[in-house]
Amino acid sequence: MVQTISIDTRTRGRIFRGIGGVTSNGMTKLLVEYPQAERDEILDFLFTPKFGASFHTVKVEIGSDANGTCGTEPSHMRKEDDFDITRGVGLWLAQEAKRRNPAIILDAIRWGTPAWVTDNEKKYQYYLNFLTGARDVYGLHFDYLAPDENEGDFSIDWVVDVLRPGLDRDGFALVQLSGADSTEDWNIEALLKGNPDLRSSIGAVTRHYKQDSPQYIRDCGIEILNSEDIAPFRHAFSYALDMAYKIIRSYASGKMVQYVMHPIIEAIYDNLPYTCKSILHAAHPWSGHYHVESSLWVVAQFTQFIAPGWQYLDSGCHASQTLSYLTLQDPSNGDISLVILNRSESAIDVAIEFDGLAASSLSCWKTCEEEQFIRLDDVEVVMNTAKITIAAQSVYSLTTTEGQQKGTGATPLVTTTTFPLPYTDDFSSYQVGTQPRYTIDQAGAFEIQAGGRDGHRSLVQVLTLAEKPIDWERRPTPNPYTVLGGQELTNYSVSIDFAMDEMPGADYEGYVMLGARCNHNSQRSEFAQAYSVRLYHNRRWVLFCGAIALMAGRVDDFSLGAWHTLSLHCEDDQITLSYDGDQLCTLKDSAIPSGNVIIGSGYNVVRYAQVTISPIAGSIAQCRRYPITHQAVKNSGSWREVGSYSDNYHRTLLAASAPGSTLEFSFSGPSLVLVGVVDNESGRAEVFIDGELIARIDGYSATKYYRRSLFSAYDLEDAIHTCTLRVLGTSHEDSLHTNVQVNAIEVAGELLNG
Repeated sequence: MVQTISIDTRTRGRIFRGIGGVTSNGMTKLLVEYPQAERDEILDFLFTPKFGASFHTVKVEIGSDANGTCGTEPSHMRKEDDFDITRGVGLWLAQEAKRRNPAIILDAIRWGTPAWVTDNEKKYQYYLNFLTGARDVYGLHFDYLAPDENEGDFSIDWVVDVLRPGLDRDGFALVQLSGADSTEDWNIEALLKGNPDLRSSIGAVTRHYKQDSPQYIRDCGIEILNSEDIAPFRHAFSYALDMAYKIIRSYASGKMVQYVMHPIIEAIYDNLPYTCKSILHAAHPWSGHYHVESSLWVVAQFTQFIAPGWQYLDSGCHASQTLSYLTLQDPSNGDISLVILNRSESAIDVAIEFDGLAASSLSCWKTCEEEQFIRLDDVEVVMNTAKITIAAQSVYSLTTTEGQQKGTGATPLVTTTTFPLPYTDDFSSYQVGTQPRYTIDQAGAFEIQAGGRDGHRSLVQVLTLAEKPIDWERRPTPNPYTVLGGQELTNYSVSIDFAMDEMPGADYEGYVMLGARCNHNSQRSEFAQAYSVRLYHNRRWVLFCGAIALMAGRVDDFSLGAWHTLSLHCEDDQITLSYDGDQLCTLKDSAIPSGNVIIGSGYNVVRYAQVTISPIAGSIAQCRRYPITHQAVKNSGSWREVGSYSDNYHRTLLAASAPGSTLEFSFSGPSLVLVGVVDNESGRAEVFIDGELIARIDGYSATKYYRRSLFSAYDLEDAIHTCTLRVLGTSHEDSLHTNVQVNAIEVAGELLNG
């Protein structure tokens, strides 16, 4: 059966405002630290027209030092008399985008709020200085500005009485205000009704993660933007096609003329919240490795064929669960592009009937899971009709334009991701006020400052308790810490030289913190899941596994203002803590098998003079981690996919409760760790290696933990082994179920196919 698409090219709809992405919450931080050649390639893939994703728009976080989701964006104003627009990476990225595409559309929004912003006058100064600094220092002129907190409150009085007239007065009359960036409902609808002052003050109605709109919004005369929506999960092409569907449906159902994905790039560690979704993954700046996801070419099927200022042809826009399509035309010369999406499991024959098309043929490009952005034979237009077969699970672009290409990097692709060991940084090579390489702040602001040891610069968490920002309403900010280094680090030592200044007040308990094997960071304000030590100003120390205190004691020779050294040594299941070269404690614990270094403090001044990460002689320093859904893992029984959350590595989690259900795989090397979820619904299983029963495990825990070791073996022969996990269907007496939940496999060698 042939499906017919009828397109009237003489009846045009709304004006297209672009497809783009959000840079926010520390998710772009590691990109800055890439070698220049690879960094330029990545930026070209994102922004160069008709090369890669060719984004039309960039949305920048206005920094506040609050954790919006998975990290912080530094504030340009931490106090009323403080101003430094060069903090953070958002405006740098926007500038790089503008260099590649001078026509790129710029938007901005904030998540948290600096503590000093307590009234509308101060709030206006905060916004005005951002726009002024972006213009004067970076040469950037913003097209859109969200007046209030991301997905938070929206104040009519603030917009109408203060922000709009202020921007008009101070040289930013061309900046269009938008609202209300909600995920809950179309709350802006009720505000617009009967309020002509608000209607005249905003230039765009915005909504997040929604592709349709109520009739009043469609008829209100203000353009509608899908100002934040999904970037596809990295591990399945179906998510890329779902994104394409949302782009099409945003206009076909909601008359939204812009689609902005979050994030624009994933240049962040996988153990932070909201990760494993992106069109380009760049989390290894030390080597230069990056990966262009197949979903980037799904974006290119739109962006390389249309441009802001084109107009939708409403008769050629339709969204359904199987066949969806979007048609736009350049009003200046009549060029036309049609994007067709087939999400079904079968090919679909399509006849496209044009009314008013002069072209005799259309260029044709295709992306599917097996091959991305390939040019096919041109499609002939005979008697105003083009016929084409749209393959299953594919997206096609038909166009009268030329110049599209599947861009490639100029340098050989780096394949290694291994973090270089030994690694040391004494923080002396940076400019004051900058963030050190490979760090991503989760709270506080860790920056280079003068006044370190022997006159050198040092790393300092610079926010005081009075400057602690007001949280984004959906994400409490934890106590200050930053994450550093490779995620696959497993057996290593880390040490930090530090000096703690006087306390900010007698009632405040200051501390310095060092952690190792950080493999999970919550979306809440709780401790990072790592082995970490806190040394308090009263000489008391506590060694933690996550938030669980393992051991505690006191040091004898600690002095405020003096330089000391904290060290953690993690080898297999042995954790050792040392202070100034003397061992404080050693214990066995296997709950957390691998992960980054973390450095932190309270809202008290701690100066860090040097961090050193060292391999351990005779031990393998870095593991290889595989998602449990890897093709080398064979499963039988009742296993089911239950975890798409970023709490789980690679957003995968297999669970089974029926007795006899098995997972089986082969691996090389002397060690193996099975990683998963422990909670109050977990049950028991047996683990066999090379056919021999090695352990019976129990996943029960009164508290739920992600990415925990379910089973570990560190003294195997350095050879090829087979492992079988078998569900027993029994559980601890307090458990509510018998689930066994497995997320990942960590080995010193490789997971083997066949």
